[in-house]
Amino acid sequence: MLYQIENRSIPLATGIFSKLSPIPHIHSHLELIYMEEGSCLATVDYQNFLMEKGDLFLSFPNQVHSYHDRSAVKGYLFIFSPDVCRDLKEIFQKKIPCSPIIRSSLLPLALHDHLEIIRSRNESDTYYDKIAAKGYLLALLAELLPLMNLTGSPANHDSVKNVLAYCSENYTKPLTLEQAARELHLNKYYISHIFNERIKISFVDFINSLRVEHACTLLEQGCNITEIAFSSGFSSIRTFNRVFAQNMNMAPRDYIRYKENGAAVPVSYPFLTSAIPAAQS
Repeated sequence: MLYQIENRSIPLATGIFSKLSPIPHIHSHLELIYMEEGSCLATVDYQNFLMEKGDLFLSFPNQVHSYHDRSAVKGYLFIFSPDVCRDLKEIFQKKIPCSPIIRSSLLPLALHDHLEIIRSRNESDTYYDKIAAKGYLLALLAELLPLMNLTGSPANHDSVKNVLAYCSENYTKPLTLEQAARELHLNKYYISHIFNERIKISFVDFINSLRVEHACTLLEQGCNITEIAFSSGFSSIRTFNRVFAQNMNMAPRDYIRYKENGAAVPVSYPFLTSAIPAAQS
């Protein structure tokens, strides 16, 4: 499951993932991941944490986060609004965890069963089941939060968050660094610094990664390649093919064949993985 930076309108989204997005993203929801198989490097507010089999990850609202899979991964993914757990909303607004990872040895023994109840109830068509899912989630968070070392939220990285949000809303349009600087009332060199020094990729490579991820979703839906190229924000088919190959190590038509054959696509995003610092344990 790859997903983009966005304003999420669904209060509680639950599912099973088999891949995670390496593209830095930000939203006003919390994101909970339980790693059943594999391991990955989770990056939260520019710090890296190794997440291994059996670990649980929880990012708070408006934390910039991304993932770099180190092996085949699988697990539970819940994304939910603070309003789903109103009794804990003030904590989510004023605190952040020193580490987003809770190690497997500290987690409740019945965690897997609890997560499956939340997922199955939330994905039910019954109204009361969906209400029950939120209740089970609140109970689970009441057990998990005491296991995390919470600290006062530092001064918000408002400029960084605004830049990422702007990119996520406008990447399908013609977009330049100069245009973003004008719209956001920021110096273009400062925006360039944000990407090169904090997110570790250039502004152009980040925008292109968002466009390629969007194009992959449309390719999987069987859309016309020419239409996909332009609706994803590329100025020409030639540019689309070149950038897609750079990011995915294959042409768009090869990607379609992979998906049609049910094969796992070896997601690359080389621009995003070229400079990953060591993880914290």
